[in-house]
Amino acid sequence: MQGLIEQHTGPLVSARQVTEGFNSEISVVINDSTFVKGLRTDHPRAWTQERERQINPYVRHVTAPLRWSRTEDGWDLNGFDFLDGRAASYKPSSPDLQPIAAMMIQWPTAPDGVELKQASQRWSAYSDRPELFDGAWLSHTDWSPGNVLITGDRAYMLDWAWPTRGARWIDPACWVVWLIAEGHHPAHAEARAARVQAFAAAPDLAVTAFARAQAAMWEDIAENAPHPALDSAATTWVGHRTA
Repeated sequence: MQGLIEQHTGPLVSARQVTEGFNSEISVVINDSTFVKGLRTDHPRAWTQERERQINPYVRHVTAPLRWSRTEDGWDLNGFDFLDGRAASYKPSSPDLQPIAAMMIQWPTAPDGVELKQASQRWSAYSDRPELFDGAWLSHTDWSPGNVLITGDRAYMLDWAWPTRGARWIDPACWVVWLIAEGHHPAHAEARAARVQAFAAAPDLAVTAFARAQAAMWEDIAENAPHPALDSAATTWVGHRTA
């Protein structure tokens, strides 16, 4: 594998593992300039490598640009520009919250040439009104802080392997649950998300239905949730919206 990578990066001078925010068998920074992410071609999620290649041209302004890809010797590899930064903090006092909201404003419409699930499909098992979540916009949906990189005064969204087509307010709504889990009062979390105009203008009925869907989802997958408080945070959000 080293030989495959060196064909794109030049001789290997340094390599360090990345352990946060990526569901890959290989996540490594090469020569402090290239982030290589990869899965074996027989891995059940190997298709996510191609999905990320398809999406990258549309989100290069808010993520690490893809520079090369290679499928050979049983490996599927993607090579991105390395963005030197740190994982975001969602704490109430965090200075990262403003650049994250500013980043979300730049989300594009979902590309027609890429097959994506609609949000109604994504959450159909958790809502009796999933059609309220549909739309034409690209949504990332996985707001684990490890996927949000802070570099200087900018935020970048990484790991676009599981994008969804939905309403423009979906991602700010997903973020609300994480904010509550990190200590925000639900009203304050919604106020943060409302800095994205699409969320501020979203129909109350749709957002409340989505909050219920999030609560049902996080309850269902609580044992495997990436944050122990997501289940209770989503339930707290529903309580706030229905009080």
